Amino acid sequence: MEKTLLSIVLILLFTTIGGMISKKFKMPEVLGALLAGVVLGPMVLNLVQYDNNIKLLANLGVILLMFLAGLETDVEQFKKAGFTSLIIALSGVIVPLILGTLGAYLFFQNFWENLFVGVILTATSVSITVQTLKELGKMNSKSGINILGAAVIDDVLGLVLISVVLAIAQSSGSSTGSSATMSLIIVMVKIIIFCVLSIIGIVYIPRFINKLTKYIKPGKELLTFSLVFAILIAYIAESIGIAAITGAYICGLILSTFEHREYLERNVKAISSGFLSLIFFASVGIEANLKGLNQEVLLITIVMFAIAVIGKLFGCGLAARCLKMSKSESIQVGAGMISRGEVALITANIGLQKGIITEEIFLPTLIVVILTTIVTPILLKLTYSHKLEKNLDDNAIFAQTNNSRNHK
Repeated sequence: MEKTLLSIVLILLFTTIGGMISKKFKMPEVLGALLAGVVLGPMVLNLVQYDNNIKLLANLGVILLMFLAGLETDVEQFKKAGFTSLIIALSGVIVPLILGTLGAYLFFQNFWENLFVGVILTATSVSITVQTLKELGKMNSKSGINILGAAVIDDVLGLVLISVVLAIAQSSGSSTGSSATMSLIIVMVKIIIFCVLSIIGIVYIPRFINKLTKYIKPGKELLTFSLVFAILIAYIAESIGIAAITGAYICGLILSTFEHREYLERNVKAISSGFLSLIFFASVGIEANLKGLNQEVLLITIVMFAIAVIGKLFGCGLAARCLKMSKSESIQVGAGMISRGEVALITANIGLQKGIITEEIFLPTLIVVILTTIVTPILLKLTYSHKLEKNLDDNAIFAQTNNSRNHK
């Protein structure tokens, strides 16, 4: 017990200091928490071990993190995201999924592991992009609005994809022949039922809860019941073969239109950001065995990083361009979707724990998340610079004028 308590103290201390240093360099605090985990883990100081107690707290941390993400999602913005954001999000999921799966075949032959690499690379971390857009004053620009709308849809599509692949991979691995086919059908039916019930819940439960608002007052009882609801939905999702994080996110979406949402958001954030989520991010760093870093792992990292950048830059950027956005706006949208962050880490962590991916993939994923976290703000600042915007759009106008002359 005393060892676990000391581990918690060290994790909270190191991740908080790491977050403060990261913030000082205008980088997301999550980056500092990750690196703090690496420092505390076996690779550097070897002060904290990833045991069952830390694993339990980390799992609770990730459930609360996704519950909070759901609470913070603007459902109205999600509804109004529109056709443009939907197409950008779809393209931003499909292109990295295909490229990631094919790229993994350069190193591995296991279909489910390769597909899971593609799934990991579909993720988008909008928090880093939002922070940069706020600094640049571009939150309400055309490209900024489309980035936010696409990122919300991207999150939902990514979580559904994780659940589907995870459920099918696990069922196919434990059965053979006709029983495998039957188990796959059962899994798909469960996923469809869960999705239908989730949509019904998101649409109708808030209306029912809001009618009872006069009887429900903000307080510790409301917070406790909300946490119970989140963990219960996560449990139901996990028990039917869907990722617990999907259930927690759905629960957050259901309560995101609740009249006392701000109270819940503030208090859940205090528990999550100040305690459990820090343990989760640190645990990812602790788990990363950098001793396994060799020439092949470096090569896998380079390929994954290239796909991570190209998949979003071209996937989302070309979709935006096809939807009549300007050249500079299309590049801005692509750059804004590059960062991976929490969802990629969560996905990789689940894959590692379930035995779908190996340490050989987990370590490159961690490095790719760190690299995309660093590169996204830099690319966004470059693409929003007036000089580059002007050059790109002037070149596009010049090319258009030449084309029209040639046709004449």
